[in-house]
This record gives sequence, structure tokens and C-alpha cells, in this order.
Amino acid sequence: MKKRLLLAFMAMSAVASGYALEQGEFVYTPQGRFQITGANVNANNAFQTMTGWTVIGEGKTLADKFNTNADGYAAGINSVVSIDATAGEGMYFKYEPSDAGTYVVSFKMKGAALDNTRIRVADNIDQNVVKVVTNTDNVYGGTEGEVVANIAEELTENWQTFNYAVVGDGTTHSLFISFVSMATTVEIADLQIAPAMQFADLRQRDAMLEKLNAYKNCYNWDAALLADLGYDEAIANLQAVGDETGQAELDELLSSSQEILDEFIKANMDDYLAGNNDNYFNAWRTKIQKANNIGDWTILPAGRGFWEKADYVAPDLGHFCGNNTWCNGSPDAPMGVYMEKTLDPGSYVFSIESNAAVREGATSSSWTNNDGWNVAYGVAYVVKMVDGAAADTIVSVVKDLDAVNFTPFVAVAKIEEAGTYEIGFKAFCKDAYKALKNGSVTYIKDASLYGKNDNKYNQKQLGYEADVREQITTGRTQLTTAKENIANAEYLWGKAELQACVDSVETKIADFEQLDQDAIIATYQDDYEKSTSAETGYMVYTVYQEAVKDIIAANKKFVAVNDTLASIQTAISAAEVVLGQRLYDAATGKADFQSAIDTAKGIQAQMKAGQYSEENAATIVAAIATLNEAAEAFKATVPASAITTIVDIDFEGAAVQNDETQLYSIAGAAGSMEFTNWSTDGSGNQPFEKGFWSNGEQLWPGYIRIGNGTGTVNFDATDNGSMGTNILKVSCDMYIQGLSGRSLGFFLKNVTTGDEGTTESEVFGLYHNFYNWTTEKNTCNVDVNAIWAKSGGSYNDASPADAPEETLTANPLQKSHFEVILDYGKNTMYATINSISGSTTSEEVAIDAIPNRFVLQCNYNNNGRRAWFDNLKIERVQAGVPTGITEVNAAAKVKAPTKVLKNGRIIINGKYAINGMLVK
Repeated sequence: MKKRLLLAFMAMSAVASGYALEQGEFVYTPQGRFQITGANVNANNAFQTMTGWTVIGEGKTLADKFNTNADGYAAGINSVVSIDATAGEGMYFKYEPSDAGTYVVSFKMKGAALDNTRIRVADNIDQNVVKVVTNTDNVYGGTEGEVVANIAEELTENWQTFNYAVVGDGTTHSLFISFVSMATTVEIADLQIAPAMQFADLRQRDAMLEKLNAYKNCYNWDAALLADLGYDEAIANLQAVGDETGQAELDELLSSSQEILDEFIKANMDDYLAGNNDNYFNAWRTKIQKANNIGDWTILPAGRGFWEKADYVAPDLGHFCGNNTWCNGSPDAPMGVYMEKTLDPGSYVFSIESNAAVREGATSSSWTNNDGWNVAYGVAYVVKMVDGAAADTIVSVVKDLDAVNFTPFVAVAKIEEAGTYEIGFKAFCKDAYKALKNGSVTYIKDASLYGKNDNKYNQKQLGYEADVREQITTGRTQLTTAKENIANAEYLWGKAELQACVDSVETKIADFEQLDQDAIIATYQDDYEKSTSAETGYMVYTVYQEAVKDIIAANKKFVAVNDTLASIQTAISAAEVVLGQRLYDAATGKADFQSAIDTAKGIQAQMKAGQYSEENAATIVAAIATLNEAAEAFKATVPASAITTIVDIDFEGAAVQNDETQLYSIAGAAGSMEFTNWSTDGSGNQPFEKGFWSNGEQLWPGYIRIGNGTGTVNFDATDNGSMGTNILKVSCDMYIQGLSGRSLGFFLKNVTTGDEGTTESEVFGLYHNFYNWTTEKNTCNVDVNAIWAKSGGSYNDASPADAPEETLTANPLQKSHFEVILDYGKNTMYATINSISGSTTSEEVAIDAIPNRFVLQCNYNNNGRRAWFDNLKIERVQAGVPTGITEVNAAAKVKAPTKVLKNGRIIINGKYAINGMLVK
């Protein structure tokens, strides 16, 4: 051998020996802490000859995929670099252990900083992947493959060592180490495989010691108290854990220490998160998207949300933000949670765990927290608040956040002054990562806030007292309400019974009010549960059962029976409004209707003089039904001669195309509607259609399926060019869908054509967005909440067999019936809506034009969910000059008295009618 080559070999060997896993060495891996028990079993650890490696990729050789660099890693130890980072292709090394023991796989890697430099040890990832897999099939990619580690790693421009353990399970497995789809910016060197034995993970020991010492040192506890629980012994046992302690022994110590800590906290400290299960981040709350609050916690940033993360045994919630760099595009802002608490002087321990990472991809389908970059640091804190602003930081604990493993935070706060304090956790992006474009994710779990102060009673006992006093206060409030009911109610039904209950309960409530704090808390027991129906509620249960429930029931009954009695007055008031409406000026049944109203008033007087009984209540219900029937009969007495039908379209007729305009129209008994956008066979994705479903079947031919565009009816409502003092009544029916993000409605317009062309003015409009429930046009300010709209889904959800043609007509309550009444005797108009959602009459507003065009309009452009239109009718109704009006001014804009029908009661100018008088 030449001297030059000999020196090079000696130098290379020296370097190699310095990087080998050494027998007796302890190494940390994601699976725990291991000691190397033997020599490296991979003789080809320096990638010098590529012996033992198999190419992955049909028709490829290792030379096609990789280069080896003689001095790429330290002087003389070869590294391997990808020259063809094809998805799914690479190379693997197979090792067949002679036993079923545990092995540590170690290698060194580097990559261009912040240039897609993360690698995974996992399956099913097609870029930057290292796989460490065992397989009893003895074949690379076998069906029984076991992923040893599912973790992403962050690479830098400097070499780093990564260790992973393959823990033996008693069965001999072939071991595969593969580099697949490795980016050309990544280098790998010094692959080693060595037998190992697992020992105690000292990171777990240190975390438990941090918790134990935090609670021990937060307060001057009595030594005997700690000794009774074995608290100091638990600390000493953990401190004794060293290099040679086994993991099983540590697991047992960790379990017993946690039991001791739990028992200690329960017996000696108050839980300041109690009262709301969500405060602990319970995992049962799944898919909470874009929430501002969970439990008592406020979420940062506002309008984002948490999601259940089921990968962990402990309940936790993940806080996701979008694909716009950190924190949904706000790289300087934090993600996290906080709450405010009123704290007395004392000692408090705030604990929480978190991790943070970036997203693997830029789409919502790839949320994950295993993306490798350790991009964030976390801050757990307690801050004193004054006038809503942070005034003094009591404690702040700052730690780097791991991308995969949860980092525990334990903050001990010594509170010296009672006040309001903010307790929270915030994750911040490190400066080096603020430009990353793949978004971010933060997980938090296991929040707790325990406190100890020198108050006479603990938090649970004080909470018990508050629960008892809440019941006592409820009783007093109900007593006050009962007395007001007795003093102020117009009707006599149930007064005697209510007074008897007041007399029975008042003394009991007064006695409970005299109890002091000591007397109430003396009844507390550790198994207390807030309940008014079980004895575990103790005094809460006693107060409710002996006093509160009786007065609540008595008030409810009194209100209910008198609502029944008052309902006949509501019906009478509504009937009197109908009788006086100019719409029915020409009705011939006024005398009969007035007689029906008088009869209802007689029954009302008779019932008011009596007392409540089921028979009397039934009499009132029957009287109201009779009066409502009389109202409908009265409306029908308007003679046909007083009504001129101008437009009457039920849409049963065929759609006819205009040869000149190519537009379609449907004619009715009077008038026709022309459509700007029409489909004859249901194939269109946007147009109006005649009863077609989105599958192309025409099941409802008598209805117009509303599309994107307009349906227009031109008409002349005048009598020889004038409306005189007559009334124009416009009515129609609609079945309305949610219409995702779109609006729907109808308009009455006045269109004139002259020398200067065509002008158009809007007389009335009602145009509403049924997705976000916003109103764009509402001339009469009618209550749109009375419109029935199917929420979500579609009339097309069911198959034709499940939803036959008669579905709509079989349930008329599904429709909303609209009426617009334009009174040219008073120059005012109002609108009404009747549906399953309620009935309402709007205020009256001034009108200054006569409409001659009806426009049905929608901007929805999807074939899956629509709305339906039917029964358009426009009528001119004869009415004389209103009483007290000597001049009719068509241009008047004076606002008439407001009339709103609520729950069957007419409200006029903020007052309602009782016994013929308007009262507030």
C-alpha cells in the first residue's frame, strides 16, 4: 500500500470510530432511552461501496438514484446524495437480526435550511422519507410491515444525528431501513444498527419531578400532611432513578407519584376550572370549527377553532389555522387560550401542555401536527388585570414547543392582592419560521388551575353556599312575581290558589334567608352534587323541595290559565281590526260578523266572572274558533262584483316560447308570466323550470321552480287610468329553500314609456337572503321571520318514490303566503305573511304610484337546491272614501298608524287592544 493511501485510510478510520455507536452509550430516541449493548452490525455504515443496498424503482440502478461523496461528511466518511428524487423510488438496506432483541438505528442527515427540509420516519409519505420498518414477511414492503416511528424531523445545514429504536417483542423480524423520494438537498451518512436495551426515560422523570415540586413548594404545607401521603418519599424515589433504572420501574413510580399528587390536590387545593367540563379540553367535543370560546376559555385568534385530536389517550384539542403562514396569515400573533378569574390572595398552580407545528400541505385535507419543524415557543402565564388591561405579570413560563411531543408547562403564581387575573397559554412563531407558507397547528391539553389560600372555607364549600343562596334567591324572586301577579292581573282566575301558595312559602323562604355562612356550609359533604331532585344536593335540594318548586309551579299555572282567558281578547281585537279594514268595505256580512264579535265578548264577560276550570278553558277555545270561522265567512261576503281579477296564474298551463324574443311564458286565467332564463326539460343548471327535479324528472308541473333571473308579469290595475279610492291586492305562495348564499323575492314596479324612453320606479320590494338571513329590500318592514324556509337539504333529497308529486299540496303549511295591500283611498300599503313560522302584518307606509309590473327575482345559480312559486293573483277591490278623509292625494307620504300582529294580537302604535281600549 502506498504511504499516501495508508494515511488516508488511517484518517478515515479514526473519524469513523469517533462517530460509531459505542457499547455502553445511552441514547435518546422517540421511543425512550436506550443503552447500546453491542457493536454496530452494519459494516457498510459509511456508504463506501453501497454493498447491501437494494434499489427501489423498476429498471433503475443505485447509480441512477444516488451519488456517494468521499468527503461529503467529515473527512473520509462517505455520504449519499439523491440525484433523482422520483416519488416512491430510492434504496433500502435489509438487516436480519439473529435474535428478537431491541436495536437502535442511527444515521446523520443535513439539508438546505428552510427549503422543504423535513424528513419522516413513517409509511405512505412520498417525499423526504426515511423509513425504519420491521417485517416478518422478510420482504421489503411486506403486508405485516410495522412502522417503528411516525415522526417528522427538522433538518438544518449542519449535520444532525437521528436515533430510532426497534423494540423487540419476542418475535424475530427482518429490519428494513429505506431512503425513498429523497430530495436532492438532503445528505445521509453513517448509518448504524446496534443492539440495545431500554432504560428509564429520564425526561419523563424530570417532568414528574417538576410537577411534584411545583405543588409542594407553592405553599407552606405542614410536614405531617406531606408525610401522611408519602409525598416526599415519591420525590425521593424519582430522584433516585438513574442510568441503570429500567423503564418498567420508572413507569410504576410515575403512576404512583401521579396518584399521590392527585390525592394531595383533591384534599388540599381548590379546582378553579371546576363548573365547566370544557375548561379541561374534553375530547368529546368534536369538530368545533371557528369557535370564539370553549368553556370559559377565549380562543386566539378569534374566529378560529379547536378540533378533537383522537391520536392521544388523554383528551386534548387541536387549534388549527389556515394555509397562510402562521396563525392564519398573522405570523406575529399568538395562538392559544386564556380566561379571567377572580382570585383571592394565595398560591396557585397553572398547568397546561402543548405542541405546535406547520402543516404538511396547503390544503385542508392534510391537517397534521407531525410536520417536523419546531417552529414555535409557548408561554404559560398569570397576569393581574386592572380596568380590563394587563397591569402586572405574576408568573410567565417560556419553553420551546416540540412538533410532536407535548411540552408541559407548570407555572406557580403567588397572589398577594385579591383581584381579576388572566390565566392563559400562547404559542408564538419563532422569527426564523414566520415566512413559511403552509399554515400552522397548535394542540393544547390537560389544563388545570389549582389554588390554596387561607380562607376559612375552600372553593367547593363556597360554591356550595352560592348554590344554596341561588335557590333561596329564586324563591324570593318567585314570591315577588306572585305578589305582582295577584296585585296587577286583570283577571281573577287562580288568584285564590296563588295567594294560598304565597302564604305557605313566604315564611319558609324568610327562614332560609336568615341562615349565615357557617350554618349553610355545615351541611356540606364531599360527595355534594348540585341537584334539586336528589338528596346529594343537600340544602340545595331541601330549599327547592320545601319552598321553591311550589311557588314556581303556582306562578306558571296562574300565568297559563290567565293566558287562556286573555286569548279571547286577542281574538276579539283581531276580529275588530278585520271588520274595520277597508279591504272589506263592500262585504255584505258586516252585521253577522259584528254579532259574532258581540257573542265572543259576552262569553268573555261570563268567563271573567268565574274561575278556572278545564270546562271554562274549553269554552274559550271553542269561542275563539267560532270567531275565527266567522272572520273567514265575513271575508267571503265581499261580492264578486266588487272584485276585478287582473292577474290569476296557477302555473298549470304549458310554457310557450315567443318566436321573436325566444323567451318562454306561462299564461293563466288572467295575465301571463315571462321568464328571462328557462329550461324545458330540467337539463339547465340555472333557469326557471316547470316542476323539474335536478334528476330531470318533472314531478311538480303545477309549480314554478325558481331559477336565476326574473319572472315578469305586466298588468294594468286601473279603471280607465285611475285607482280612485280602490284597493289593489297582490298575493302569491312560495316554498323556500336555504339557497346557499343567494337572495329571493318579488317586486311591484311602475314602468312608463314616453318621449324620453322607459323609466322604472319601485313601488314595493321584498328581497331576502335565506342563507345568512339578511334583507336587501323590505319596503313595508314586514317581519321576515314569519317566512317558512326549509333549512339545509333539498326538496330533491328524497327519491321520487319517497316524495311523490302530492308532497307539497298535501302539506300546505310548508308554504308561505304573501299579500301586499295597496290602499289608494288612504295612499298607504302594508304586507302580510302567513306560514308555519307564524303570521305577521307589517306597518303601513305611504305609496305614491300605481304598479303595473310584478317581478319574481332570484340570483341563485345551482340546480341542487331551489325554491318554488305558485298562485299569483292580483285583484282590484272596490272601497269607498275612508271616514274622516275629505281629500285623496296620490302623492301623500304620511305614515299611517303602525299595525303589527303578534301571536294573534294587533299592536297599534305600540299599544294593544283590551276591552276595546288601547293600552301599553
